[in-house]
Amino acid sequence: MEIIVLIVVLAIVFIVESIYYRYHALEKLDLKVLFSKDVANYGEDIELIEVAMNRKRLPLPFIILKFESPRGLEFYDMTNVSASDHMYREDMLSMKSLSKHTRRIKVKCVKRGYYTFPRVGITTSDLFLTSRYNTDFKNDSELVVLPELAEGDFVEMLTSVTLSELQRRRTLLTDPFTLSGIREYISTDPMNTINWKASAKTGELMVNQRASTNAPKVHIFLNLEYYNQKRSVSLLEKSISLAYSYLCKLSEWGVQTSLYSNGIDPVAGVPLSADAAASSSELERKAMILGRLELKQPAVPFTEAFENFLEMTDHDDFIVVISPQSNAGFCLLMSDAKRRRPALNWIMPAYKITPDVELEPDIASSYLRWEVKGHD
Repeated sequence: MEIIVLIVVLAIVFIVESIYYRYHALEKLDLKVLFSKDVANYGEDIELIEVAMNRKRLPLPFIILKFESPRGLEFYDMTNVSASDHMYREDMLSMKSLSKHTRRIKVKCVKRGYYTFPRVGITTSDLFLTSRYNTDFKNDSELVVLPELAEGDFVEMLTSVTLSELQRRRTLLTDPFTLSGIREYISTDPMNTINWKASAKTGELMVNQRASTNAPKVHIFLNLEYYNQKRSVSLLEKSISLAYSYLCKLSEWGVQTSLYSNGIDPVAGVPLSADAAASSSELERKAMILGRLELKQPAVPFTEAFENFLEMTDHDDFIVVISPQSNAGFCLLMSDAKRRRPALNWIMPAYKITPDVELEPDIASSYLRWEVKGHD
């Protein structure tokens, strides 16, 4: 008789416990997975911060915290991690009533991109582990991994050529009515530029330095159309890295630089467009847009985007087109653009095995081939 009573009591407890957990196990339960920072450099270590909270008095003896992480983040500890299109992480623990769990997971940023957590969820159970209850949570943490800086001396050379050309233009186009300063006389200075009062004070010949009629400005167009039938993106990634590195170098010299592309910014949903400016905040904004560019989504056709870009530039503006495309049609487009824009230059990222392109003389003098390691 006592055994029967015990069995009945246990059955009642089991039923009551099951019903109660069914309706209340997921109440006042929350899970957030956060990036330790919003913006990270390529190759930088950051942390994924896992925060779970049980804000009720009901304990949870069994709980699994689950989230999907982008493949561009490399886990140092692969325990409880499985890989497919995303990296899937599961952590098992128990949570007391009114408790909080925090775990910091170190990862490395191994790929440029705009990252979120596609899915964040919790699986829990009742005290007897007979039933499971699942729920997903909204998670709005975002991370932008900036492009990799281009290796080698090519960026230094390109920057040096750009600065020389801008200086030449400033020398040719000076404003005779605007004085930007006084400097020592050199043998090539005309006599009518000598400042006799300043020369008398210093005991040395001094000349007036005239201001340029146009501030140095560079326009960059980044072509992210697929360059082969396989829709390879490796050279497009190199192009983004080159554009970012070039921007950084020009910013160091205070050169105002605009940046345009036919690639799509997934946040804004439109092609990249950033006006000319040389401030650090403007460089950060352009860097973030470059980091977010989506290559899985086809770019706007080059001809359409480039014509719109040319309309926003003046006839003598210094233009740099970064594009790995090298088919005959694209080369003709570059030749035509060069005739309309004398200061246009084409930089083509390529592999060593990439065939040389046949160019018309007008664009050949403004063409640079940037060879990078690897292959498609």
